[in-house]
Amino acid sequence: MRGRLQGAGAAGFLQRLTTNEVDKSVGSVTYTPLLADTGGIRSDLTVAQLGESRFPLGANGPQDFDWLTRHLRDDGSVTLRDVTGGTYGVGVWGPAARELVQPLCREDLSHKAFGYFRAHHTYRGAVPVTMLRVSYVGELGWEIYTEAGYGGALWELLWTAGRAHGAIAAGRIAFNCLRMGRATAPGAPT
Repeated sequence: MRGRLQGAGAAGFLQRLTTNEVDKSVGSVTYTPLLADTGGIRSDLTVAQLGESRFPLGANGPQDFDWLTRHLRDDGSVTLRDVTGGTYGVGVWGPAARELVQPLCREDLSHKAFGYFRAHHTYRGAVPVTMLRVSYVGELGWEIYTEAGYGGALWELLWTAGRAHGAIAAGRIAFNCLRMGRATAPGAPT
């Protein structure tokens, strides 16, 4: 699920409800546990900081949004919006991810220019996107998000570029299964 947390108190709000430092430089991405009232771990979030008070969130489900909403103050200093239904996301991962995506944009996607756990709001072709350099598959790659209305255009752009690199389309269940399978494959790192 995707959310948009913003407002003058957004950084402080996240600091109270998570364990990691999330108020970093603009462009930072933080993976962090979401705390229960007792201080235990309730869930986890991916938090990007795209402005001083603008934090796109990746959450595990409606229960996370409910939890966050119940902890908002009534002073209006923080707003939380579930944007899942209006968001299209695709992951591009693998050893050729950079070669696939780099020709589609003007920005430098080298490790030095776009390091791990960083985010950029930019364009892929004519499509406005937010790219997060995160990967839980053990490979180079990005989560790339856009508004749902641009989803088909983003898919076509990436799919067409991916043909030259042998890209395959795989859904979330394959992502989970392949991640488990890789760890047990002969010769896989332990």
